[in-house]
Amino acid sequence: MISFLETPEARAEAEAMAASITSSGSLSFPPSSAYPASLLSRRTMLSVLLAKPPSSDTIRVIRAFSGTMGGRLRIPGYVPPCFSAAQWTETAAANDRRIHELTALIESGHNEFEDERRLLTAESLKALSSLYEFSCWDGRSIGLPARAPTGTGDCAGLRCINTALRKGWEIRGLAEFTIGEDGRPCFHPPCEERCGLLLPEMLGLRYIYADSSIAVIDKEAGMLSVPGRGDDKLDSAAYRFHALFPSSPEQCTCHRLDMDTSGLLVLAFTPEAKRTMSMAFEARNVKKEYEAVLEGVLTEDEGLIDIPIRLDTDNRPYQIEDRISGKKAVTRWKRLGVEVIGGEKCTRVRFYPETGRTHQLRVHSALIGHPIKGDRLYGRRLEGERLMLHAASIAFTHPEDGSAMSFSSPAPF
Repeated sequence: MISFLETPEARAEAEAMAASITSSGSLSFPPSSAYPASLLSRRTMLSVLLAKPPSSDTIRVIRAFSGTMGGRLRIPGYVPPCFSAAQWTETAAANDRRIHELTALIESGHNEFEDERRLLTAESLKALSSLYEFSCWDGRSIGLPARAPTGTGDCAGLRCINTALRKGWEIRGLAEFTIGEDGRPCFHPPCEERCGLLLPEMLGLRYIYADSSIAVIDKEAGMLSVPGRGDDKLDSAAYRFHALFPSSPEQCTCHRLDMDTSGLLVLAFTPEAKRTMSMAFEARNVKKEYEAVLEGVLTEDEGLIDIPIRLDTDNRPYQIEDRISGKKAVTRWKRLGVEVIGGEKCTRVRFYPETGRTHQLRVHSALIGHPIKGDRLYGRRLEGERLMLHAASIAFTHPEDGSAMSFSSPAPF
């Protein structure tokens, strides 16, 4: 995750929070001498989140700190950790006394107690890990993933997001920061190592970037870009995005990826951003690159496919070649290498589509005799396979400020 809603408003609130701590000498809100700023380590992450309750137009401020502050789990003005502090204290105390006794014995030379201490410590950590509970975009709750790194679930930003989701408040901005020696915030994105294990399921999508205008997600294979016909096909990237951000347009996608294709997808927070981005895609002002694995071996290093295609009206959604009535479809490609998958030689390629027709890359690959591996429509899919097509890179002009934006995502195959 590169940047998630680090809006100017959230950064301004972080500036105000850092200034309050520095000037008052207190961590708490309101300030209190019981919580001196000296408890704050330069490495302690703080976070501020702006959110809107569904029945109010007032923006609420949520604050959090990572881990503990001076050994304390709770400080006035900050949201609680993602577990019950009372249960944590009770659970930690269960083996704590014996672990300290064993540590004293080991330090005095009785190494025969190391195994017992190791087992008790592991038992305590497992019990403490089971106390974590995280709210999700759809009302579900989840726990810590198995074998998560130490500290997972304790990050400040995650605590803020968890509180907003639990309350059903719409997230409007998030800033995570440490306070530097000059008293000003130093901003940091959510960490991939720990938060990246939880946020995709909590938020419903894997966010690569989000500001107040657009979001870029890394869509997983098998997920629809937009809802299909029927309640059984409601779940999609657009549905989940609008559920998390109800103030966004219901039709929030700026373009689409096939359900079986994974990779980068752009969504809009506002109608204006949606309109501008859709026009950019239509005018071919967006640069896209895909990575794919094709059946068989391509002998050339690169090439161009210029074959018009159209919908086969008798076999929807299948697309076919039609050099008379078809729409212009042009794809450049570059060979990345040859590899063996399942005992068969395949070619890994980079696609550079110059047009954006439905199923264009899949159809063009099949028409040159090298369908994309795992393509159930234009090739063959073996049990357990996926379509090996991934939207790996996208570059465009930001719809609001005109800045150059580019994002990449490594192929998961």
